[in-house]
Amino acid sequence: MLSSKAIGCMLPAGIIGFGVMFITQFMQGDQGGTAGTVVWAASSNDWQTIMPMRMLTVILMLIFTVGFTSWSKSISESSSVIAIGSHFTLLAVFLMWAAFVSQHAGFDVASDSTEPTEAAHALVKFSNMGFWFGGVAFAVSFFLVGIKAFTEKAGTPALNGILAVLGIVAAVGSFVNWFLWVGGFGLGLLIMAIIGIQKLRA
Repeated sequence: MLSSKAIGCMLPAGIIGFGVMFITQFMQGDQGGTAGTVVWAASSNDWQTIMPMRMLTVILMLIFTVGFTSWSKSISESSSVIAIGSHFTLLAVFLMWAAFVSQHAGFDVASDSTEPTEAAHALVKFSNMGFWFGGVAFAVSFFLVGIKAFTEKAGTPALNGILAVLGIVAAVGSFVNWFLWVGGFGLGLLIMAIIGIQKLRA
């Protein structure tokens, strides 16, 4: 079991990674879907600057996941809800790493070809789905762990309750509107960063 201070240091990594990812999206711009993204990668070397930053993002999300699962277990080691929520975070970070590797491979294949290839298109498409499902898995974990932490009155119940609400908003919203998913997920990471800071100050 990690110490409270160690968990506190790890939890803010999530929102930092989220911010880095947003910066890379801004740098890449709107390419008009998967096909446009493949054309962009084939015609520009900008992706070679963006991908190391995205690697930093998934590394930070891995650090966050270690902190989140440790925080979850500190609430209750015997709870099935906590166990399921913790495993959803492991699934999420695995999907994000797979998505990153797929995206890097897709951009590399596209840049090596004079014309966009079906392989590059498939790799980038898989990457988009991986990042999306990873975000949904994180959102489900926020809901499950948040609601259990709220009922157990662990830490600050209000923050735990907000985390649960943001988790369900992001999970359900991902099938309705992209902004609901991104907003719920991002704010959930912000709540976890606040919880981490509280642990550092305790």
